[in-house]
Amino acid sequence: MKISTATKIAILNGLILSVLTLLEYFQVISFKLILSYHWHKILHLFGVILFVGNMFVGPFWFIYAYYSKDVKLLQFSNKLLQVTDSYLTIPGVALTVINGLFLASIYGGTSKQPWLFYSIFLLLIMWALSIPLIYIQEKMYQCIENEPENRIKLNKILVYWGIVGTIVMIPSLLVFYLMLTKSV
Repeated sequence: MKISTATKIAILNGLILSVLTLLEYFQVISFKLILSYHWHKILHLFGVILFVGNMFVGPFWFIYAYYSKDVKLLQFSNKLLQVTDSYLTIPGVALTVINGLFLASIYGGTSKQPWLFYSIFLLLIMWALSIPLIYIQEKMYQCIENEPENRIKLNKILVYWGIVGTIVMIPSLLVFYLMLTKSV
């Protein structure tokens, strides 16, 4: 199976962020603010908006294109999903995690705050669950590109994509909840 550039970047992004997060948690490396606290907070929240926003909005307009039964619109949505993953989701996750690590340095690092331990654990689960989602999404990209009229095959892939995509959203939403309700 041919893998898209967006998928390769997403996998590499997840691996790098996972390694950085674990290295910081186990105090192999440490992050100190390079910008003001407020700038890191703004960049962190901007990342959350990009990541969570695209995670919710993307499937809605993609499903709209699917139900329109317009092959050209579906193929356009297919390309747009790849573009928005590349330019919104991937940078959003990176901004969120990296600036989160900088912000955690104010409180002694991620290992000093229980809610951050759970957040890291949930993010690692999200990244692990993303692997099957990426595989399904690649199958979807190829099906829409090569055989967009094959509704039976596409229906099956879309059902899997919807189920696994929803499961992948749960850990990140729990992290969002922990971030909002934390006490430091």
